Amino acid sequence: MGQVWVMRGMGLAMFCIAPLLFSGNMIIARLVVDDVPPVTLAFGRWLVAALVLAPFAWSELRAHWPRIRAQAPLLGLLAFLGAGVAIAPQYMAVHHTSAGNVALIFAATPVLVLLLERIGWGVAIQRRALIGIAIAVLGLAVAVFRGDLTAVGRFTLNPGDLLVLAAATGWAGYTALLKHHPVALPWKAYLLVLAGGGALLLAPFAVLEAGNPLAVLSDAGALLPVVVLALVASIGAYRLYSCVVGRFGAARASMAMYLVPFYTLGLAAVFLGEGLAPFHATSLALTLLGVLVATMPIRISKPLDTTPAGVL
Repeated sequence: MGQVWVMRGMGLAMFCIAPLLFSGNMIIARLVVDDVPPVTLAFGRWLVAALVLAPFAWSELRAHWPRIRAQAPLLGLLAFLGAGVAIAPQYMAVHHTSAGNVALIFAATPVLVLLLERIGWGVAIQRRALIGIAIAVLGLAVAVFRGDLTAVGRFTLNPGDLLVLAAATGWAGYTALLKHHPVALPWKAYLLVLAGGGALLLAPFAVLEAGNPLAVLSDAGALLPVVVLALVASIGAYRLYSCVVGRFGAARASMAMYLVPFYTLGLAAVFLGEGLAPFHATSLALTLLGVLVATMPIRISKPLDTTPAGVL
């Protein structure tokens, strides 16, 4: 019984920590928005992640090369969705909106995951999940409309909002695909393939955007943020999130994304000077309640070290 509670606690910790690592993503993007072009930033993040992982994962990569070749289409699609579509549009969006708003809109991911699982794999949508999502969406709406829900009728989407919706769709696709088609690779090899694939996919667009993206990234002011993104938002966050997907399922794991806006709002208040208001507390309470309704009780069916490698 004690071991069950320990594993449950580890699962809850991963559920809470993964979105915290993701939330730093938007803060750094806002800090360097005037210094590093968005696609170049995304490209640099994955390039550095691949370079960091390579010495540790190279032997695993060679040992599992036949399996990697056999699953190349799946791995390519995961890299396209999870390292490309889900990232670059977010960085483009911060030119048009705040870091907090990007995170709030991106939190629509759980709804998109439910829809994709229903359409692509015929997964039934549980009533409790719908209720939890409805409560969480209400909480997010309180934050989006700054406590004045009468403003719903005046709401309009700007280009930044649309870019975030595109990124959220890419992340939802990555989440659902990872759950239903796990890749049987050691986690370091998988992340190296993901990072390398993301860098290769983004490289042509970074060249079109910046001419010589490596020259831009070699600047001292750009290199440190890119390294932090690679270590925290690429390697750390993706590792943890994939473990969460493996334990809770795609739809429940995506509920962790509802926590990203509030981590981001807090970090933005500290590092970017974006203000907090009383309605944020109401929004947070509703959102957390929605997460609990949709995800509890959480059942841990396997220990951390036996997670299928494709879900890291």
